[in-house]
Amino acid sequence: MLKKLLFVVNPCAGQKKAARNLSGILEVFCAGGYMPTVMMTAKAGHATEIAREYAAGFDLVACAGGDGTLNEVITGILEAGAKTPISYLPCGTTNDLGATLGLNRDLIKAAGDAVDGQSRFLDIGRFNGRHFVYTASFGAFTKASYATPQAMKNVLGHLAYVLEGMKELWQIKPVCARIETDAGAFEGEYIFGSITNSTSLAGILTIDKNQVNLDDGLFEMMLVEKPKNAIECSKLLSQIAQKRFDDKLRLHKISHAEFRTDEPIRWTLDGEQSDKTDNFIIDNIKNAIEFRIP
Repeated sequence: MLKKLLFVVNPCAGQKKAARNLSGILEVFCAGGYMPTVMMTAKAGHATEIAREYAAGFDLVACAGGDGTLNEVITGILEAGAKTPISYLPCGTTNDLGATLGLNRDLIKAAGDAVDGQSRFLDIGRFNGRHFVYTASFGAFTKASYATPQAMKNVLGHLAYVLEGMKELWQIKPVCARIETDAGAFEGEYIFGSITNSTSLAGILTIDKNQVNLDDGLFEMMLVEKPKNAIECSKLLSQIAQKRFDDKLRLHKISHAEFRTDEPIRWTLDGEQSDKTDNFIIDNIKNAIEFRIP
């Protein structure tokens, strides 16, 4: 008996990569014993609506798009209380989580991994009640995730993020924050902060893969203090490149964090903007989603 697969596609992601490969992807799904139902997203938040309404009735949910599309699908599955496993065919510009999990960028091969891959449970984050899959962040580098024009992303790809992120270091206004976590309390002026479950952030910052465990109930919290001058800025960039952490470039494992800032700021959750806020709580939901990986 054929199993049922819900395939949620963002037709605009990655220069319409999924739409161009749709026939080949469906052929792989069918050959793998699945009867696919395809639903194309038409607006922001549509993938969440689709997953919330339909995911529980399928044996597998696959989605093709960027990290934002994946966030929406997982949010819908969790809101529905469904236990349906999910697979991801990454075709966005950066695909941080896809890089962390070693997912195939060839969508036909990624479809094969969805059918034949193994299951792994992943932790998911909650930011003031809103879900995120792999990162909640503010400050330098994160603005680039949503401020870089789509046309620039399409032409330059990953380089667009790098250029935008480096530019921000010289003009970023620091965030005055007080942070309470289960790893201690911190206070300072930060040009960047993140709570993440990934080895890659906005395609620019990276964490050693040996320091990241996606199912241990812990996030990696990174805090970057504002450099005082050009020399400190140069040193900071060198530390980022070499993944060397100290009091200026902090990295701590946490499962819970409460941030308070002197004024409301925007965060990005998996590359999408949040509303401005000055008081926010972040929690790790251990093993919240079943994920198919190669």
